[in-house]
Formats: sequence, C-alpha cells, structure tokens
Amino acid sequence: MSVSVESSAGAAHTPAATGTIVQFSPQVLAQRTLAARPSEVRKVFRAAQRPGMISFANGAPYLGALPFERIALDAQRILLENGERSFQYGASDGIPELRAHIVKLMKFEGITARPDQVIVTSGSQQALDVAARVLVNPGDVIFAEAPSYAGGMAVFTSYEAEIVHVPMDADGLIPEELERLIGEVRAAGKTAKGLYTIPNFQNPGGVNLSAERRHRVGELCRTNDLLIFEDNPYGLLGFDGETMRAIQPEFEDITLYFGSFSKMIAPGLRVGWVLPPAMLYGHLANASETSQLNPSVFSQQLISAYLDDPTWPDKLAEYRGIYREKFTALVETLEQVMPAGTTWNRPTGGFYLWVSVPAGIDTEALVYECIERGVVYVPGTAFYTDGRGHSELRMSFCLPTLDDIRKGAAILGDVFRDAAAKVTVKPDTAGSRTD
Repeated sequence: MSVSVESSAGAAHTPAATGTIVQFSPQVLAQRTLAARPSEVRKVFRAAQRPGMISFANGAPYLGALPFERIALDAQRILLENGERSFQYGASDGIPELRAHIVKLMKFEGITARPDQVIVTSGSQQALDVAARVLVNPGDVIFAEAPSYAGGMAVFTSYEAEIVHVPMDADGLIPEELERLIGEVRAAGKTAKGLYTIPNFQNPGGVNLSAERRHRVGELCRTNDLLIFEDNPYGLLGFDGETMRAIQPEFEDITLYFGSFSKMIAPGLRVGWVLPPAMLYGHLANASETSQLNPSVFSQQLISAYLDDPTWPDKLAEYRGIYREKFTALVETLEQVMPAGTTWNRPTGGFYLWVSVPAGIDTEALVYECIERGVVYVPGTAFYTDGRGHSELRMSFCLPTLDDIRKGAAILGDVFRDAAAKVTVKPDTAGSRTD
C-alpha cells in the first residue's frame, strides 16, 4: 500500500510502492510540523542544483586550498594506529583531544574554559537544536537580529517559539531597540526567553556587534533574565586577522556559546560545539546524547590532527586573503552593474554581502528568473519571520571563482536593471554604497 502525506506546505511524499493511496489526516503530523514553513534557502538550493550554475546562495567555504594530501596521511595514520576507536561509539560530549583544542581556539576571543565544560556536536546547528529543545517552550519569545540566520530561525520556530526581530545598523544590533522590544513583549504578557545573536560578521548582514554594544546587550539580557545564544562560526575569519572579544566572558552565567569547524575547516566533517553555563551543562549533555549518542569520532580525530599541526593558522590566514580578494571582486563588479539606488554593506570578514535594491524590485520574485539565467542568490525574505526582506538579498562570495563572481554579478545587474526600468526611469549609471 502506498501512503501519501500532504504537509501544510503542500508537498506530498509518496513512498515507492504499489496499491491504494491512503491520505493521512493532518492529525498524523505533530502540530509543530504543520506550523513549520519551508526554508526559502533550501527551496533556492534545490532549484539551483544544475551544472554550470553560479551560486551566491551557498554559505559554504572554498575548500580548494585545504592540504588534502596531509589530511589523507592523517586519516591513514589514525585508522592504521587506532582504527577500532575511530569507527566505534565514543564519548557523548566529544573526545578529550578535540575538546582541548576547542578551549584553545576560544581563547582567541577571550573565553576561558575547561575541556570538560564543552559539548561537541554534529555541527553547531545540532548544538543549537539541542539548546532550543532543552530551553524553549511553545510561545516563548526569542529576540534575533533583523535580518537573521535562516537556520537559526528554523530551529527556534520548530519548537514553537515566536521570533521578534531587533533592528541593526552598521554597529550591529541596536541595544535601545532591544530594550524597547523587551518592554513590549513583557507588556503583552509573553515570556521573553533569550536573544539569538551572531556578533561577528553576522549572517546575513555581515556586520560586527561593536564592543560597547556587546556589553550593553549583555547587561540588558542579564537585567531582564534573558539567555544569550551567541552563535559564532565566523569569528576567526576577519580579513585582517583580528578577532573581537566574545560576549560570553562577561556573561558566562547566561550565555550559550556556539562554535563550528564548518567555516574554518570543512562542513563535511560535521563537527561543532556548545559551551553552556555550568548550570545547564548536564541538561544539554543529556539531550545531545539522546539525539545523536555521540558525534563522529573519526571526524573529531581528523580535526584534532589538523589542529595539532602548528601551521594551521597560516592556512587560515591564506583563506582570509582568498575571501578578501573575492569580496573585492564582487563589490567592484556590483558598482559597475547594479541599478542606481542599490546599496550594500562593507563587511570586514565572513562570507556575506547584504544588498538592498530600489523600492519596487522584489528579490524573491526575481530569484527564479536569475536561476534561469544561470545565477542564484538568497532573497531577503529567507532571513525574516515577519514577511520583510523583499527589497533585499544575500550574496555569499566565498565559494565561486573570481571569474564566476564577475560573470554572475553581471547577470544579476542585467536582471535588476531591467526590473528597475519597469518601476522607474532607467538610470544612466549604477549606484553603490561605500560606507
């Protein structure tokens, strides 16, 4: 018998079988599943999976400069010397050698911790999911930057939280706006649970939360009994190599710090971590073990071996240079091809350029036209939960080649200039933002 399940998103899944098709009633699915909305990012990725596509959508690192021969030798050594351990179950919170490396990495951002305070997970996305499962009740309010990481929003909304977006400017989240919104939420009788923030090279906005604001935001959260979910996959990827002090050192009693090796080494290894407040460690460790038993021992060993090599910071510096060059190529091309009135930020690191187009141009409506022309981006609507973002888009510059960056940006320029001509007089020159 073949069974077809129709979700609220309208997508049916029918197992490959023969016989009568039975339509399940909506009661088969959990309410949180029915309430979930499809990820705009995933929809775009699925539509863009064809040969020759130039993708500004993937928040993916460039892997071409990785020392694959050295990594292969490390893998061979690990398996020959202790393969049984590599392919066996492991500690639910991570192997000791990797946890020690994580503690050293976090010192770059002013964090002091012990290895036994760290929980290793299958990517930081899994760590965030575990934290939300442990801490978020249906109806709780989570504050997040406007715009914010689509994957983070998906996690919190999957546990039926309400997202309240906090405005940003060039210095990141605006504390006065956070304070105002906390007051509004409390006045409405809702439970304000926490703040989700990406303070370094924010996804998708590319901005850094200033040092002064980090302190002010932390004080607001502590005063109002809010947790801080500090997500930091990009902190070591500043173009100039400088790092900012994390929020966690001043507010370790209320901060859950999330880290990842996906951006600085390789996402395919699927290794991240969370450093929670001491009072939450046991709860998160138990929940993590429930969801995964343990993270991959072999992946952890490979990363540990990579970090054992004293030259790994040199490789990271090489990547910073590569990303700086790609960012420069993208901006220089956009300056030449985009319609007047287009603006963008000037990130000093990370993966993303956040672009605003003139009023009347709908980036969500145009994304599939661009795909037909061979280039893809993520429309701004993917990074809000309240319907905003139609005049915005995110462009990730790390993965495409320099030639593809220039070619893809030129195609975007053609599409957006044509769209601008339909809502206003066609401009003679392109506009840009250089602040």
